[in-house]
Amino acid sequence: MQVDYLDHLPDEFKTSAVRLLLYALKDKLIPILGNDGRAQDVLEESLKPTHCIAAICDHKLVGILAIENSKGSFLNPTLKILIKVYGILGGVYRMCGLTLLHHSTAPDEFYVDGVAVVDEMRGKGIGSQLFGKLERMALKNRIQTISLAVIDTNPKAEALYERLGFIRIKRTMLRPFNWIFRFPFESETLMVKKMD
Repeated sequence: MQVDYLDHLPDEFKTSAVRLLLYALKDKLIPILGNDGRAQDVLEESLKPTHCIAAICDHKLVGILAIENSKGSFLNPTLKILIKVYGILGGVYRMCGLTLLHHSTAPDEFYVDGVAVVDEMRGKGIGSQLFGKLERMALKNRIQTISLAVIDTNPKAEALYERLGFIRIKRTMLRPFNWIFRFPFESETLMVKKMD
């Protein structure tokens, strides 16, 4: 099984990349963007293909790691796009929800917006390889810190990130916003890995 890890997303994989991330990040994104096809449209339109690592096997996207840095992020819906799809009130409401989950990135930082591997390829080391490629990119670009946020309902992911060398920095409670946006979680933990 040959898996290629690319530092960009080829155009033909946009739809599958968004679908994969929407599934992986459903607890964060579906309460804000909905689950009726509009979320797919919004995220495809706002996608920045140079801000990710894509795992390709047999001409199929099998994994994706979305990156944010000081120059932008992989999934970057603007207020203009949100208003176009959801109307003025719906667009503003959704932008508030996305802003709540946004992480401001320092110039020497990579933030992992999300990581996902297709079900049939889990347990084959693809997630670890995506993070390995990210670390090599960080070193090449003189990035000092890789960070990510884990929601309190995903202890398996938190344990995985600890095994990869990430440490917990701070926990942020989202109350009362978790009720307003109907998030199925109450907090998220910022985890960081320093690059040497």
